[in-house]
Amino acid sequence: MRRLAAVALALGAVLLCAAGVARADGDPASDYLYTQKVFLPYDANIAQADQRKLVAAVRSATEQGFPIRVALIASSYDLGSVTVLWKRPRTYARFLGAELEFLYKGRLLIVMPNGFGFNRPKHGTAAEYALLSKIPIGPTPDGLAEAATTAVRKLAAANGITVSTVLKGKTPAQQNAHDRVVIVVAVLVALLLGGALRLLVRRRAARVSD
Repeated sequence: MRRLAAVALALGAVLLCAAGVARADGDPASDYLYTQKVFLPYDANIAQADQRKLVAAVRSATEQGFPIRVALIASSYDLGSVTVLWKRPRTYARFLGAELEFLYKGRLLIVMPNGFGFNRPKHGTAAEYALLSKIPIGPTPDGLAEAATTAVRKLAAANGITVSTVLKGKTPAQQNAHDRVVIVVAVLVALLLGGALRLLVRRRAARVSD
C-alpha cells in the first residue's frame, strides 16, 4: 500500500508538471482548438453556467451547419509566448487561424477584454466585424464568456440559424478533470495488475523450485 501511495504521489507530480508545460506552451489555444471547439482561460474561474451556455451555443451552431471555434483570452498569460498579440484580437484571429488551417478552416472567434477577432479563411470578414462591434464585452472573465455566447448566437442568426444555449454533457473544465481521473485510475489499475502478475509468477517459480 505504501508503494502504491508513493506511485500515486509521483504520478500526481508528473501530471502537475505536464500541466505546467502545457501552460507555458508557445500558443496554448492553437493546440487546444485542434480537437476542441472552445478554449477557456486557464485560471480565469469562469462560472460553470457561463461555460455551459458558451459550449452549448458552439455545439448547437456546429450541429446546424455553422461550424465555429472560440478562444477566450482573458490576459496576456493565455497567449503563452506570443504576448505581443495581447489586446490585438483581430491580428491574433488571423494568426491563430493560420495555425489551425491545416486541420480546421472554418470560422474562428477571438474574445479579448478590448474587443473581438474573427477569421474565416478565403472569406471576407467585414459583415461579421460590423455585427461584433455592437456587442459589449464585460471586463471580467465571465463577461468574456457572456460576450462570446452572444456573438455566436448573433453570427449564427445572421445566417438564419437559431442556436441553443442548453448544454447536454460536460463543460471543457469538467471534461478535463474527468479525463485526468480516468488516467490516474487506469495507471493505478495497471500497476495493481502488474504487481499481482509478478507475485503470481514468483509463487509459481517457488513451487517449481521446491
